[in-house]
Amino acid sequence: MGQHQHNIDELARMERICLELAGESRLPLERAGLIEMASNYRAAALDVQADNRFANTVPTRGFFIQLLISA
Repeated sequence: MGQHQHNIDELARMERICLELAGESRLPLERAGLIEMASNYRAAALDVQADNRFANTVPTRGFFIQLLISA
């Protein structure tokens, strides 16, 4: 299994966890926040599946670290 598929699986797992926690939540604001997080994980997984490099921040992390160090 490649890193690409591993990332998609991990995002899907986090989405499921958020949805499960939202289902158990008694507080409306907490539930809404967890559902929002789940939808963000779903969107990120779909972007990775579509091979959208802008959705994957891992390759750019080093660039921003170098930018901060040089500033």
